[in-house]
Amino acid sequence: MASNNDPIDVVQKFIAKNSDALNQIGFGGVMGYCSGLAFRKASRAVAGIIGVGFIGLQTAKSMGYIDVDWNKIRDDAIKPLDANKDGKLDAEDAKVHWQTYQEAMKDSVPGAGGFSAGFLLGARRG
Repeated sequence: MASNNDPIDVVQKFIAKNSDALNQIGFGGVMGYCSGLAFRKASRAVAGIIGVGFIGLQTAKSMGYIDVDWNKIRDDAIKPLDANKDGKLDAEDAKVHWQTYQEAMKDSVPGAGGFSAGFLLGARRG
């Protein structure tokens, strides 16, 4: 007999309460969640690599081994990410990149309507 705090009972209550939303999630939502989770994990790895690179360069610069032109590095790093070519990274660039990514990920995927919600859930909670 299941007690009131039985995890299965809690899951069944969640499913019953959210059945309409769960029916709409579908395949696209699951693929969005998995993509968001992968994005989060990959982003952390890339950020770690960039951080270690920065620490190494800045340490070598402060010890006098190398000279680093951070303005040039900034400009060169922004150039490929500046989707609207206005010379800065902003929300408009993020919108363009998201739309491009979303179109590519939804192309020919059945039930792709839930992809965005699934992606956000995977990226935030995964």
